[in-house]
Amino acid sequence: MDEVWRKLAEPFPPGEVQWRVEALSRDKKRALVVPYVDARTVLDRLDKVVGPEGWHDAYEVLSDAERLVKDERGERRERLCEVKCRLTVLGVTKEDVGEGDSLKAAFSDALKRAAVKFGVGRYLYRLEKQWVDYDPEKGRFTPPKLPEAEPEAEEEKPEAHRLIDQLLERLKEKGLGKEAARIVTKYGGYGKTPEETRKLYGELRNLLKG
Repeated sequence: MDEVWRKLAEPFPPGEVQWRVEALSRDKKRALVVPYVDARTVLDRLDKVVGPEGWHDAYEVLSDAERLVKDERGERRERLCEVKCRLTVLGVTKEDVGEGDSLKAAFSDALKRAAVKFGVGRYLYRLEKQWVDYDPEKGRFTPPKLPEAEPEAEEEKPEAHRLIDQLLERLKEKGLGKEAARIVTKYGGYGKTPEETRKLYGELRNLLKG
């Protein structure tokens, strides 16, 4: 499972990372921006690493109400929605709460927060916030540049692990990815001992044979 968690936590290509304004300078000509990825990017990462059948999500609406806000723009009412996401990846479940000015925004925020607990995009929280030039009339700024992530050298896998990977690919092609994921989860990945690895391989073979 260590390899799965590592792949989930890998940095995203710079082109998939977006930036949002967190604060403006007093003259409104500089903006403090922070990086983030949208919910679709998170979904793509989950599908790529564990397959569509290897994860599922469930949601609970906690709050959908308006609140009174007072600031330099005066007094106004704003909608605040709170949603809890329970995200399960290969049998492991984590949850978190997201919020937004609409249910759609709250659902997306909750998914991203829950995915962070699996390492997805967690590195973004460690990146420094940056001040950039800001055009107050157009509400635009030039996003900072992120360094290209260098690919990690792939370690040579044991022969047994490669054979199991091949079986998993064949099972996914036959639409048995979800059943295979349950078996892999039972053994905690490739198995903690050679005997468990042999049993895992045997169960996957039997599943493929039907």
